[in-house]
Amino acid sequence: MAAVRSSGIIHAFAERPGKVFLLYGERPIFHLSLQMAAHAMASGNSLAVVDGSNRFDVHALSRFARARKIDPNKFLSRIFISRGFTCYQMEQAITHQLPSFLPTIHSQTAMIFGLLDTFYDQQAPLREVQQILQRLLISFRNMKATGTSLLVVCLERTVAPPERNQLFATLKAGVDRVYKLDADEHGTLQLYLELQRTTPDVPLPARGETTYGTNSTNLHQPDRRGSVKLVKVPPRTA
Repeated sequence: MAAVRSSGIIHAFAERPGKVFLLYGERPIFHLSLQMAAHAMASGNSLAVVDGSNRFDVHALSRFARARKIDPNKFLSRIFISRGFTCYQMEQAITHQLPSFLPTIHSQTAMIFGLLDTFYDQQAPLREVQQILQRLLISFRNMKATGTSLLVVCLERTVAPPERNQLFATLKAGVDRVYKLDADEHGTLQLYLELQRTTPDVPLPARGETTYGTNSTNLHQPDRRGSVKLVKVPPRTA
């Protein structure tokens, strides 16, 4: 693996549209991804975040804006959040809502936090979540073909039963680049480019598989006070 600067992934992600990156590893990956989001928004871009792990931090973006003397309300109006609490909701938000929502905000950029967190729930059968993940990877490929860039952000985890750990390997096989945030021999966190490929190996859905989640989520703007609701929140008047 080659060590890279955090600015490297920011620039690589912003270089050109139509890519899927995976960033995983230690907990600060979410802070790094929010910094990436903030830099994109500071340039006037809007973006969407699908959050399956409750890691979105509106206060970090507000601090970024205030440090640069940007109106936080105006700044936060450029980002839209969808929360997914089950793997079925994550599929609905990413596959069915995200592709049609991004053009409405004139954006080609989205981030997905904790994609697999809801997939580790043993109440969802393993075969079912494997099929959902395959459909999501097909959706990634389709969105990429239209110029959409996606950043998938996940913690490094080992789960039980061990069969579910294969989900992460499948995810890695379906992206263009894999970055890992890990500690070096001195305990210092380093960002590494772990994998780069030209054509991701995206598995096809199982034959005849048409099962979709029935629970839905809506893309919405984050509450300026830090909580997230399933409705648009108007700007503060005070």
